[in-house]
Amino acid sequence: MFDKIMIATDGSKHSENAAEKGIEIARLSGGEVSVVYVADTGRLSHLPEDMALASIRELMLDEGREATDHIEAMAEKAGVTCTKAVVEGNVGEELIRFADESGADVVVIGSCGRTGLEKFLLGSVAEKVVRGSKVPVLTVPGREV
Repeated sequence: MFDKIMIATDGSKHSENAAEKGIEIARLSGGEVSVVYVADTGRLSHLPEDMALASIRELMLDEGREATDHIEAMAEKAGVTCTKAVVEGNVGEELIRFADESGADVVVIGSCGRTGLEKFLLGSVAEKVVRGSKVPVLTVPGREV
């Protein structure tokens, strides 16, 4: 049923909680997970190109590698096969594209992101994925951190 579970992460504790749920689904169904981090490098496009900009971009990509490595370690501990991807672009659009292109059966995403306001509302990224995804989306509520 759920052979390919895509887990979206932003490196937060809330997305780690979502990853726990996605990994458990994969373990119970005998499936595998793909963990995806999207570096929103488009936000940098209005800045003048210089060494600082390249450094900021690299920091964003490093953060993505750390976040996906962490989820990969969680999956390995649970005995679940995991692949990782760090991509660049608009977060919601890239998550939808990745789910479509990878053949995901379900997307698992935290219902809130890193900002305080999103603790009260369905996160804008999660909402965009829910509205645009061609496959079911499991939104996992945040927990107190």
